[in-house]
Amino acid sequence: MEVRTLGQFLAGESILADLAKMIEDINARATKNAKALGKQQKLPVVQCFTCDAKKACCHSVVVARLYEGCVVAGYLRDAGRDTPELREQLRATAEAMEATTPYEWRKPCVFLDTGERCTVYPARPTPCGTLYVYTPPAACNDRNAAVQAYVAHEENGLAQQIEDQFREKLSLRKKVGRRYIGVLPRMVLVALEAWDRTDFREYLRQLEWPSDADATRWTGR
Repeated sequence: MEVRTLGQFLAGESILADLAKMIEDINARATKNAKALGKQQKLPVVQCFTCDAKKACCHSVVVARLYEGCVVAGYLRDAGRDTPELREQLRATAEAMEATTPYEWRKPCVFLDTGERCTVYPARPTPCGTLYVYTPPAACNDRNAAVQAYVAHEENGLAQQIEDQFREKLSLRKKVGRRYIGVLPRMVLVALEAWDRTDFREYLRQLEWPSDADATRWTGR
């Protein structure tokens, strides 16, 4: 039986390419639905490229699934951006983010450049790709302002289906209380650190994954 690393397994089984396409489709579906709802309610849709304010959404806690971390990790590897410095930055940011609450966290995403543009945009996870607002962008920076946003209920259901399929392919059996999710920098770091390991399944299983309480604290649900 051929022994493969996580990166080789994801590439050899076309899993990474399939995941990237499915995430792209979910994000595109959210774009279409958000625009349709905005048209119905006669509200303008604000998204990344039409936002003219400080990118408040890119200064928030983003909770991602393991497969989304793998897609971002693959994108970084292909671009030659997987460096010890980046991994340390991901680790430090993840630890700080995990120790606080979404309300208290207001720091720029590690993947945001100096021009406030996402440097992993084609590989961005669904929490980022399905986020749209109808209120003025400046309101997102005001904690007391009422922000009207698109809620991606259908897209979130699709993301859960992908997670279930991904876990099956990697033989990561579902256990009670175990959720292969975490804050985005942690998920990308986990994927990068597992990338060249042939024992990636055992490595992933033994990690201390967040509890339901942690997930609720980060997401508010």
